[in-house]
Amino acid sequence: MRDDHFYDDIIKEVADLFAAARDDKIFVEKFSRTGCDLAQITYAHTSTEHQHYIALYTVCLLYTDDLGIRHLDALTQFARRFSTGEKQLNSVLDKLTELMRQAYDLWPQVGADAIVSGTLEAVSAMTRRRSGQWAPKHRRSNTFRDHEYIECTSGDMKITPRATWWPNYMRNRSGICPPYAHFNFMKNWRSAPDSYLQLLPYLEFYIVAANDVLSFYKEQLAGETKNYIHIRATTDQMTPVDMLRRVADEVLACGERVELLIGDDAQLMDIWRSYEHGVLEFHVKTQRYQLAGLTFGS
Repeated sequence: MRDDHFYDDIIKEVADLFAAARDDKIFVEKFSRTGCDLAQITYAHTSTEHQHYIALYTVCLLYTDDLGIRHLDALTQFARRFSTGEKQLNSVLDKLTELMRQAYDLWPQVGADAIVSGTLEAVSAMTRRRSGQWAPKHRRSNTFRDHEYIECTSGDMKITPRATWWPNYMRNRSGICPPYAHFNFMKNWRSAPDSYLQLLPYLEFYIVAANDVLSFYKEQLAGETKNYIHIRATTDQMTPVDMLRRVADEVLACGERVELLIGDDAQLMDIWRSYEHGVLEFHVKTQRYQLAGLTFGS
């Protein structure tokens, strides 16, 4: 259930960040609503403090992915400045840096480490992708050579059939999976992470693969083909619709495997059920994915 006070607090903070970055106010509400929905729906089993963190973190990543091309120099220097403790060149990236350091207050070390490393890897992948789109092919700097790219999905790269490992390699580097898997397990929830560590690969797969399936409609409406479903359809030599069905089946199988691994651990099962249902509910209810007008079977 949405909390309007929670949303008001987030949107005020995001508005200040965007004003300092001199970016369009039109994105403030859009990003804030998506961040709040994700935090409150998918992570309803966490505390309000954790949800506040997740909402702001999500806003920062949406900003980086959607508006990063406007601040390419700031993105390029993000990891180095984080490592050296220098101030970032953009207020939103400063906030993201602050959140990464704050992770150790809210999650156990194994989770906070994954949040930090996963964020650095994701921003790096986004930066490489944006670098590839920044200039026409004949004007690109030699600094950005093909072998340096992680997410080489800009218009001039041809996807090779039978390069079947490429789609998962690309997605694992840019999907921001580890942070969103570890967000489930708050600090001091249990004394040690042993009970859920072996679930993490499945939780990471579930959120990113479910997103691939549930984002497909939105991307089809926009004419986007540089996404996981289309790329994997090319490498596996299938139609996009057949690949969509295959990935949907993989998501269902992943959920079944998680329940087998959890067994009779009731507390862990409660977290999984909240997360599983939350991922689906978030995509259906959030305007970003344009699924609300579709008719679903009961």
